[in-house]
Amino acid sequence: MVLAGTGALSALAIGGAFSTPVLAADEQEGENDDQFEDDVAILNYARTLEALEYRFYERALNNISEQELVGCGPLREFGTPITDNVYDYLGLIRDHEETHFETLGSIVEDLGGEPVAEPEFDFGSTVEDPEEFIATAIVLEDTGVGAYAGAAPFIEDGDLVPPALSIHSVEARHASFLRVLGQQVPFPEAFDEALSRSEVLERASQFIVE
Repeated sequence: MVLAGTGALSALAIGGAFSTPVLAADEQEGENDDQFEDDVAILNYARTLEALEYRFYERALNNISEQELVGCGPLREFGTPITDNVYDYLGLIRDHEETHFETLGSIVEDLGGEPVAEPEFDFGSTVEDPEEFIATAIVLEDTGVGAYAGAAPFIEDGDLVPPALSIHSVEARHASFLRVLGQQVPFPEAFDEALSRSEVLERASQFIVE
């Protein structure tokens, strides 16, 4: 089990080398973590990331009060309308992630596949400390944006591209909003980095319980 405290957050930010035994087993079987077996595998990959994000926001908003959030370091300098709406907006992001998770599962079923089961997550203090929460949310949203960009070229069924892009753009909106809350540039580059499957799994596995 890996707890996602400050050390895990640092590993996330640089794409640490941690991998779960399940992921390591893929490498032992000679599979390349950057490849996908088919479109169902891509959808289930995205579904796992959406589950991670959904549960992250759900647990954080259950643990951190609105007063604690708006009173934390990065948000203290903001006035209305950000502080008046930030808690509701974060709840909306949580709901978006849940909708993405459920929708991807439905598409997998429509394709005759089996939706991947939701893993067990442990987010440690990142869902208890307001400043850690914001910093981690930025990393997770940036990772989600990069994950969709990295997986899109592997999609075989062209009909899946529009819904994938519609989720990707919403994730980018989430990322920009969280970056504003963290007093970072919301759109730092003219082009976003596409992340490989192995890079994304290294980051996500920080929160997955063995």
